[in-house]
Amino acid sequence: MGVKKLLFPTKFRAGSLQFLKKLLVLKKAGLEEVTVLHIIEKEKVSFDYAGYLKEVEEKLRKKAEEILKEWEEEFSKEINFKYEIVVGIPEYEVLEREENFDLIAMGKPSSGLIKKLFMGSTTMNILAHVKKPVLVAKFEEEVLHSEKCLFCKVLLATDGSEPCKRALGFIKSLAPVIEEVDVLAVQNVKRKESREPYEKIVEEFAKELEGVVKVDTHILEGTPSKEILRFAESIGSSMIVVGTTGKDAFEEMIIGSTSHRVLEKSKLPVLVIP
Repeated sequence: MGVKKLLFPTKFRAGSLQFLKKLLVLKKAGLEEVTVLHIIEKEKVSFDYAGYLKEVEEKLRKKAEEILKEWEEEFSKEINFKYEIVVGIPEYEVLEREENFDLIAMGKPSSGLIKKLFMGSTTMNILAHVKKPVLVAKFEEEVLHSEKCLFCKVLLATDGSEPCKRALGFIKSLAPVIEEVDVLAVQNVKRKESREPYEKIVEEFAKELEGVVKVDTHILEGTPSKEILRFAESIGSSMIVVGTTGKDAFEEMIIGSTSHRVLEKSKLPVLVIP
């Protein structure tokens, strides 16, 4: 496990270039290649009655090409840089390519409640089906525009599940760019859970990380998503890492999950491991 190839889907929103620049630190952990994917959404260039809007596609493609040529000129000096411009449905295009990459990094704009409930989002649709790690950042948040390293102080939230164990393995593969890991388990007191299993979980995770990175363990009580977010802010984490069980898109949007709630509310980048 490691990160040699990175897929970066983008709509060129403000902050996307800064996000990509920060990801180049992963070269220290083996990153060799970056592919930027720009998807011209199918609905923008085709209609049932008007047919295919070729001129619109050409205009959008030309504009994207100009931007990506500039990015290529800048990034090709530091890493093997590739790009693609395609017409399609964003989530389908990303998922179709995921097996060729070790990590997908993408932005997530804030969206309204109505849109989230009834239309969903590209990010959530991808996370409902993806099999590779996905790093999500909100472009408007300060962390992308500061000098702070994204990977230096990682908060790993765990409940001992298999996705969390895979998250642990992924973090170990990124050890060259990580300075410190805080392993956190949240005891859900509403369910009258015992503390003992959580003590065992964080102890086992810490043992795996000892000698690899600096590690500390924490057990809190409360609602997992709220405690994860509160604690990450209180200790100055640079990133939150969570595992996800991969509920279907409808269940994620209507019912939610800890990883979903953390992703929606976090001001920090969130690395989701399926």
